[in-house]
Amino acid sequence: MQDKFFALIPDLDKMWSFNFIFWAILFGLFLGLIINMGPAFITLVQTSLDRGFRQAVWFAFGVILNDAMVIALCILTSFEVTLKSENQIYLFSIGAGIILLLFGIYTFGRKVKEKEMYLDEKSDQIVNKNIEKKPAWFVYFGKGFVLNILNPFVWIFWFSSVALIAGNMGGQKINTIVFFTLVLGVSFTLDILKSWSAAKLQRFFNAERTTIMNKCAGVFLIGFGLYFIVFKGIINFF
Repeated sequence: MQDKFFALIPDLDKMWSFNFIFWAILFGLFLGLIINMGPAFITLVQTSLDRGFRQAVWFAFGVILNDAMVIALCILTSFEVTLKSENQIYLFSIGAGIILLLFGIYTFGRKVKEKEMYLDEKSDQIVNKNIEKKPAWFVYFGKGFVLNILNPFVWIFWFSSVALIAGNMGGQKINTIVFFTLVLGVSFTLDILKSWSAAKLQRFFNAERTTIMNKCAGVFLIGFGLYFIVFKGIINFF
């Protein structure tokens, strides 16, 4: 699908032309709706449902910053960043799969306590006895950054994408930077909309439903982890 998509791209050498802007937006939509529908998307929705909109936005910001880092790495090194051997790719996939597996196991086993309301005499307000203290913003930011950087498909996608777009633009780095800035802006906007949509459903999730949702997200993450370990790592490595 990615190759067919790239084959449709016309010449983009003129910055701010209709084709330039149109394809940057289309590329961002393709990234946000197709490429990013993996471990990061599952965790984004789960974070928004379980922790709230702001926490999900910090997670999305971590993902998008990692994308920007990989793009910058490709541009600054003239698109020649590659792993030295196929074995390194397989080992990277196995390592990434193990960490995704651990994320999945933690998410699967995480339980949410039912609300127990009581009257706080100091504040004279009804509060939840079992309310959990939410981790700081940088925890969600780091989680998004790490989950994205551990996905081998992200690296493959950006290496091929930056090389192709830069070649289309005749190697003009400024044009390439502006193009991918627009792409990431569209993708980040989509992630915010995903987080907002999921947060709107938060009121329908009691402790039991949230626990079920965590288990579903955990199963998906475990599945992605096993896929990377077995099919992208062990089978090819041996």
